[in-house]
Amino acid sequence: MFGKWLEQEPVEQPEGELHYEALVESGELGDEELLDQLGHDVARNYLNPSELALVFDDLGSPEVADYLRVNKFPTRVAVRHGDFGEIVTAALYRRVRRWCVPILKLRYKQTPNQAVQGTDVLAFRFRQTPPVIAVPEVKTRATRKRDLGKEAYDSLEKVLVRLDESIHFAMVRCAERDHQFLVRHLAGLLRRPKERVVERHMVFVHDAQAWKDDVVDLLAGVVTQPTELTVVKIRGLQAFVARVFEAAETGAGPRRTETSEDTAA
Repeated sequence: MFGKWLEQEPVEQPEGELHYEALVESGELGDEELLDQLGHDVARNYLNPSELALVFDDLGSPEVADYLRVNKFPTRVAVRHGDFGEIVTAALYRRVRRWCVPILKLRYKQTPNQAVQGTDVLAFRFRQTPPVIAVPEVKTRATRKRDLGKEAYDSLEKVLVRLDESIHFAMVRCAERDHQFLVRHLAGLLRRPKERVVERHMVFVHDAQAWKDDVVDLLAGVVTQPTELTVVKIRGLQAFVARVFEAAETGAGPRRTETSEDTAA
């Protein structure tokens, strides 16, 4: 679905260490299909399939929307936007770019409006030698902020200092789900930190009308190491996020069994 929803937009590359990619809506999917699929993806980021099935068995369809609204989905707009950006980023890395994203972090919120500490998303290429870790810093904006790149840069640097804590968190969550392949590889990254490559990534999920490329130019003047920037431009972002969460509340029923590309702790 993500491959049909978003397509690359031609961009001019900045000078220096920053590589820039822009993704825009392709128009290939109709609104109803897009909202249905995004809504389901939002729901599964907060509940694993077995939990969702239990909720339906216990409550039945009419009460599930209220359960999700009260117990799982954030009520604050800023938090919803931040969560939506992380959901889009995780799906982009897993389903389009084919990285391994072992956990869906939003499942581990204690309360709906709480932020989960650590990296926004962790993505891995375990089979490369040495293995590669992508650490995307995600920013979601419905309005313009010229120094957004500098803010993301500062946040990413802080996260990288404590990267091992995020890897350990992912390893423990995978162990709880008995995903031994992932546990072994994550443990190896912790035991042998010199035998891994860490890539700096940033993803900005941004209102299309409010976006201007001067954000990229300013960021290019700040980064000193190779950094991958992806900007996902969505028309009417604030209203769009609201519609996606509404679709998640009303259409989050159990569906097909997850495939190997979908499984995450």
